[in-house]
Amino acid sequence: MKRKSFIYQTWWIGLIPLLVGCVFMSVAVVMQLVPMDGVDLNGVYTESTSAIHNFRLIFLAAFGGSGLMTFLIGLCLVAYPKYQKNKNQNLKAQGIKVSAEIIDFQATAINVNNRSLSKLTCTAKINGTDYIFKSQPLGLNPLPFLKNERVDVYYDLGNMKRYFVDIDGSARDVIEL
Repeated sequence: MKRKSFIYQTWWIGLIPLLVGCVFMSVAVVMQLVPMDGVDLNGVYTESTSAIHNFRLIFLAAFGGSGLMTFLIGLCLVAYPKYQKNKNQNLKAQGIKVSAEIIDFQATAINVNNRSLSKLTCTAKINGTDYIFKSQPLGLNPLPFLKNERVDVYYDLGNMKRYFVDIDGSARDVIEL
């Protein structure tokens, strides 16, 4: 059985603009391959090759350009969570681990399926300085499942802004049926 993750996954949101962008770019490319002898442009029938060429370029720019932009937005929405996951795994492997005390669990302004996502805020004293760490958006409340009311935080000593609050690793085994 697979362990339940408390972190809300958002990569699937990018699949819709990715698909729409592919459809728009495919229509733009197919339109470039369709043979045209004469074109009815604004009620005027013309057979000049320059008018046909300009029509094809305008259509390619309109459909292909908007399709490309939509595709790139979808690609960013899919790729960014994968990048975050790799960054968190690198911090877990190479970063410094500290046990942080939970100070707050609050809802965010992000709503999914009429439920507000939440974030966990924790604090740890590192080299005599108190640092506050915030988790990624959470789909479930992890507080009942945490060991000793503490979470593990992995951070980069060279850049304290690079950290990862490991809620899944700090919780007991939770399996969703």
